[in-house]
Amino acid sequence: MELKVTQYNFVRTRMKRLEEAYKQSCDQQVRNAVKEKTFYDIAGEIDGFYEKFADLFEGCEMSSLMEITKLSDAVMGEYTATPLPTIEASQAKRILKLKERDLNNFVKAYNAAVSKQPLTYYSQIIDQKIVFLTQIDGEFVGTVGQVSKDRRNRESLCAFCRQFRRGDEIVFATTSTPAKNNGEYSAVGQYCCSDYNRCNNSIEDSSALEEFVKFAMVKKKTKK
Repeated sequence: MELKVTQYNFVRTRMKRLEEAYKQSCDQQVRNAVKEKTFYDIAGEIDGFYEKFADLFEGCEMSSLMEITKLSDAVMGEYTATPLPTIEASQAKRILKLKERDLNNFVKAYNAAVSKQPLTYYSQIIDQKIVFLTQIDGEFVGTVGQVSKDRRNRESLCAFCRQFRRGDEIVFATTSTPAKNNGEYSAVGQYCCSDYNRCNNSIEDSSALEEFVKFAMVKKKTKK
């Protein structure tokens, strides 16, 4: 069964908690409580999970890492993450305001990245800009944001994956759009990971990403 990358990450990180609970506590009641919460957390997010895995979770006694690994393998073996599609330069040109050379290089890197592994989004820093591309409701969307030159932040929370990053692992990006009629601009800024791959491995909710990417974009349909 295919899941969004965010859903796949949600399931994977919660299954990992079973192993952590076993290693961190010798109290069987604590282990079983973590197992039960893990099951109901995932069942509340993924359709059909309850019916498919209720018996396996019930039978798992949290008595060994081998037992937990077997359960995790059974769960993760049922799901795959849906990859982003590749894009043509002509499609990307309608979405991203970049010089032709930068656009072609970005498209080449994006297509290579999405061909290697499933991603929620792809980003690339070009000079003092950070370029984002993803899909929302089957439509390509993207934006070109400005990266703050101030890199003195030692630790900040990524708005997309909700993980703390340090130093060059985190950037402050802003994107703007003209206000209606008066010619003024409005802008929004977010701290986000400088490494899209690391962020994608942790992101479990794409709402903040989608809000940021769509802020400065007039939607334009692109041919697939």
